[in-house]
Amino acid sequence: MEEKKVEQKEVNSEENSEVNSEEKKENTAEKNTAPEDSREKTTKRKHKSRISRRIIGALLVGMGLMLVLLILLSSNAIRRIYYKTYTQQGQDLVRRISHTVDGDWLKHYAEAYEKDEKYFALKEQLDGFKTDFKDLQYLYIYKPEDTFFVYLIEAQTAEDDPDSIANAGEIYTYVEKDYETFVPDVRNQKASDRVVLGEDVGYGIPISSWAPIFDSNGDMVAMVEADYIISDIEENIRSSIAVIVGAEILCIVTVIVLMILYTRKNVVSPINSLTNIVDDYESGVVEDDLSQFRYDDEIKSLAESFKEMTHRNMQYIQDLTAVTKEKERIGAELNVATQIQADMLPGIFPPFPDRKEFELYATMDPAKEVGGDFYDFFMIDEDHLALVMADVSGKGVPAALFMVIAKTLIKNRTLMGNYSGPADVLADVNNQLCEGNSAELFVTVWLGILTISTGDLVYASAGHEYPAFYKKGQGFVLQKIKQALPLAAMEGCRGKDHTAKLEKGDMLFLYTDGVTEATNARDELFGENRMLESITCHAEEDLKSMLENVRKDIDAFVDGAPQFDDLTMLVFRYF
Repeated sequence: MEEKKVEQKEVNSEENSEVNSEEKKENTAEKNTAPEDSREKTTKRKHKSRISRRIIGALLVGMGLMLVLLILLSSNAIRRIYYKTYTQQGQDLVRRISHTVDGDWLKHYAEAYEKDEKYFALKEQLDGFKTDFKDLQYLYIYKPEDTFFVYLIEAQTAEDDPDSIANAGEIYTYVEKDYETFVPDVRNQKASDRVVLGEDVGYGIPISSWAPIFDSNGDMVAMVEADYIISDIEENIRSSIAVIVGAEILCIVTVIVLMILYTRKNVVSPINSLTNIVDDYESGVVEDDLSQFRYDDEIKSLAESFKEMTHRNMQYIQDLTAVTKEKERIGAELNVATQIQADMLPGIFPPFPDRKEFELYATMDPAKEVGGDFYDFFMIDEDHLALVMADVSGKGVPAALFMVIAKTLIKNRTLMGNYSGPADVLADVNNQLCEGNSAELFVTVWLGILTISTGDLVYASAGHEYPAFYKKGQGFVLQKIKQALPLAAMEGCRGKDHTAKLEKGDMLFLYTDGVTEATNARDELFGENRMLESITCHAEEDLKSMLENVRKDIDAFVDGAPQFDDLTMLVFRYF
């Protein structure tokens, strides 16, 4: 069946005109791309809906946390208010009773517990107070002692269990908390004046108030106390909390609904519109109509900025395309320059295979494509070898061009002869480099001339790093000499020649400041001491391995930190 359909389509295609064929192709392309566009829009709509849900979720979480905080604060505030209210009510009651009780009679009663008319009148009064004061659990008069008190009279209502009422003469021993709250007031013969929560001794935590009763001589004979049990008033507290919490929930839910509606209209919807503009830009369409943003707020400002950015991006893409082509051209030229510079430095080792009196090896690693460091070595005649190590100020192409000039001048002047020593050569080259040096570049140079047959070395330094000499049993040691100014720094400047005697097995190590100033991530320099330790450690190796291992030591020290300066080394061994 599928094969017949394919054949039929092929027949129809041959019979239709070329125009109809093109229309079918366009329709097919539209059908093929439509599901992809639909999937992309669906994905983007889902992304938008997730943003909306996150905003609403954040509002709900924030309001929920606020509600919990309000409930906790409200609960604590209501409890404090209730505790203070019952404390004030208890304090008013005990003070009232303490002022009406006959202290002289009560003192006599406390000795024999004889019940007379005054006893029954006082008992009736206390029972009435307990009945009238709602939530009052205990009301009693007692005689305090040092470690206990003795019950004298306790109020009782018809609802009270007779077994829960203390009889006259019963003793209550103070608990630990009484010594913090109750006993100090007893000793000072004063009434309570604060919220006092007692200790639960079997009938709940009380809110207690007390006041002293005095006789006609002003002596305290007893205390009257009123106790409200917290568990009995918790229902009132919970009822009040429930009313307040209900009001808070209603207010917060109302605020959440209003904030959600406002956010959807004034935040989510404009963001969706802005997202659609971005989607259109991804499809190659730039939207200039911003009428859907009704308010001059940050979102409209963002849309206007995006509109301007899209136009700038188009221009930027055009400019970047041109710049990229130019950069590729410059990169290709720099690659050629890198190769040219590398070819200018001696790179074949051993350089003089027929000479068995010495061996040498050198490396140069530029920090950029091209660098300003250079080394050189060449035979002046059959018995004299010239060694050069130099470092041009700066990096990149300007330093590389200056390096070519300096290297050429040094070699040509050395080969010309007719000079007293390396210092004379460097003085002449310095004067030539100062001519037309508008870029104000300079170069530090170490130049040595070795008499191969005797091992006599004459050298001069124009501001370059100190050379390191190696002798058996001593290791490498820096030869710190007086330096002249770098070449091209000042016309007419002249340095001084220095001499050294190389014996069999002695070595010479030349380098640029890229070695000693190699820096790790902690801004620590590799330094001269680490360099001497490294080259001494590898001194017995062949020269190529020696420089490779020194470079490994430097790389291990910097531990991946970028290389900021050219790194050049040359090692010479005399036989």
